[in-house]
Formats: sequence, C-alpha cells, structure tokens
Amino acid sequence: MDTTARNAILAAIVGDALGSTLDGLGKGHIRAAFRVIDGYIDPEPALKGKMERWRKPGLYSSISQFMLIRAMACARRWPGRDEFVRLCAAATGPAGSGGIFRNPDAVERNFIARVSAGTSLQGALPSPCARILPAMAPACFRTASPSGLMADVIPVVRLFTHDHSTMALCLFFPTLLNALISGNASTAVLVRESAAAARALADDVESNSGALFEMGVTPDTLAGELAGIAGLLTEMEGAGSLEDAEWMICARVNRVRTTPVTRATVGLPTALLPYAIAICAFHLDSASLLFRAVSEGGSTAPLTALTGAIGACCGETVVPDALLMNLVNRRKILSLLDSLFGNGGAPDADDFFQSERSLTSKEQEELRARLKHSRKKSKPRPSTRADRERELSRHAVESWTKLDKARWKKERKQMDGK
Repeated sequence: MDTTARNAILAAIVGDALGSTLDGLGKGHIRAAFRVIDGYIDPEPALKGKMERWRKPGLYSSISQFMLIRAMACARRWPGRDEFVRLCAAATGPAGSGGIFRNPDAVERNFIARVSAGTSLQGALPSPCARILPAMAPACFRTASPSGLMADVIPVVRLFTHDHSTMALCLFFPTLLNALISGNASTAVLVRESAAAARALADDVESNSGALFEMGVTPDTLAGELAGIAGLLTEMEGAGSLEDAEWMICARVNRVRTTPVTRATVGLPTALLPYAIAICAFHLDSASLLFRAVSEGGSTAPLTALTGAIGACCGETVVPDALLMNLVNRRKILSLLDSLFGNGGAPDADDFFQSERSLTSKEQEELRARLKHSRKKSKPRPSTRADRERELSRHAVESWTKLDKARWKKERKQMDGK
C-alpha cells in the first residue's frame, strides 16, 4: 500500500500543478487558446489582460500544501486534528509575515487567517469547498475503522467549513481510495465500486450517529448526502459516455440548488468528485488522463488533483515523465514522500516550509514583474460641465436629418450676408 499511497499523493500534486494555471477558465476558452495540452501551461495568452490571475507553470497550490501537511499529521497517532493545526500555524507564521499557501479560495483564506492570528478556530464558513477534498487522501493510508476515519476527518473539515456536503465528500474520498486499493479495482469497474463504497459509508454514518453528534454533525443529513452520492453513482453505471455522466451529475446537483449548473466542473464537492470518477472511468488512456481532466476547464486544480489520485489508486500510471521532471520543487517533494511512505526517516517539516515560503515569494515577485510590464488601461479624466455640454451638442447635431442640416446652412448664409 505504501507504493500506491506514494503514487496517489504524487499524482494529485502533479494534477494540482497542471490545473492551477488554468483554474477558473472555461472549457471552450482553454481549447481555443491552447488547442492541445501536453505539458504545463503558461496561462498568459488566455488571460486577456487579467494578469493578476497569472500562476507559475508547474507550481502546485494550497491544495497540495494542505494535503502534504495532512500527510505529515497523519504520520502521528490518532487523531490528527491538533497536529494538523500545529503544522498549519508553523507554515503560516505570525499574522502579516506571509505564509507558504498559494492561491487559496475564500474558505481556505478564512482558515489561514484564523490560524495565523492565533484566534479561536470556531469561525469556519458554512460554504462548500472542493479544494480541501484532496487533503483528506492521506487519511486512507492508515488502517482504521470507519469510526476512526470519521474521528480523524470530520474535526479537520470543520476547521474549514460546516457544510455537510463537503464533510460527506471528504469522508467519501479517502474511503473510496482505500476501497480501490484494497480491492485492486480497475477503471472498468470504478463506478460500480464507487457506488458500493458510498452506500457502505452511509450505513457506517448511521451506525456512528452518537459519535457524530458529539463532533457537531447531524448524522441524518450526512447520511442523506452520502445516499445521494451513492444514488448518483449507481445511475452513472448506465452512462454511455462522459457527456452522459456529466448531464446526470448536473441534474442531481440541480435538485437542491436554486441556481442551476450546466457543467460538472463547478467548484462543488458533490459535482467535482463524481466527475473525477467519471473521467477516470470513461477516459481509458491513462497516459493522457491528467491532460483530459485539465482540458475540461472550470475548477481544474481540484478536479485534476482528484482525477490523478483516483487513477493512481486504480493501478494506472497517470503521471507522464515530462510532467514529473518539470514539477517545481520536485526533489523536495519526492524526498518528503519517501520519508512519509518509505524508509527516508522522519519528515522535516521546517525544511519543507522554508522551501515553500521561498517558492511562494518568488512566484509573487514574478507576478509583480509581469503586472509592471503589462499594458495598463489609463483612467479616464473626470468630465467637466463644458465637456458634457459639448458632447450633448455633438449628439444633437449628429441627430439632425439631411434636410435639417441643409435648411440650417441656408439660414446661416442668409444671416451672415446681412
């Protein structure tokens, strides 16, 4: 399992690095700008002047950073929440000092701010967050009962959000990875195995309702979310293509949303994880699996990270050599993974945080340099009353008919001749 665990975490990191530069761009926009994706992409040609959204190609984001911190925390005894908070505080540093985390969303920023300030950790947002799903992957690589997994995952998720759909998918993701590894499942039976894992997890939630109540979670709501995912995956077994699966995902998500979604790549855990499963199931070429995922657009960073981890747990070689060789901080990442899942000794968290802080600073410096040399739109000069009267007169004259203009010119000549 250690080899598979290492490969899954590495595939998720590479997927995050591949998807981060294109995160938030539409599927059609990506294809029009880049045609074929076969490596890390510099997003500048697709940003259309919005250079503040630029990200360094080959550099992973907070998705991988939180996942690696979780892996270091999971190296300790159960439970891992306190160790995770301690490591995040060390990674963030004092308020205003600048931490290691790159491109976090609103939910992640809220957590980082609270940890950095040393304030109460009770102020989590109620919003769903798909970016923290990959961070739960390391929990599956420790032998644990369902109740032990819940005791490890739920308290960590509640540091970020109180959203039950996010909690349900954060429980389901490591459960799914563990089921795939234990059962030696392949992509041919991936959807069926995923549905079975979701159903079993829903039953486990109902069996551990007392413990979940103590964690501040409503078991019935959590079980209902998992039952909905199981029903969706069961329905997806009959899909004939990735497009059919996406339509099913959107239809299921829209049952509980006032604003309908038309793409499964939106940043919702209930859409993104099932779509990652569908991509692995319907795209049979493992060598181009990550490229297919990032080409889907939308929330490409978490989608490609999830796709990479699931594909690796199915026994597929999903990380092309070119992506691995060009991964920023590759040697440090491989050394850390060897420490976590091999015989490399205890991981040095402080050394890892120091390198991450340096990478974050360098990316910000490069972004500032690019913004400095990019064309800036000049601010319009405030208009005066004379400007407004002149503009009004011009519109009045331009609105005249040819007959009006001819009569005006004739009268003007007569007046000038007097």
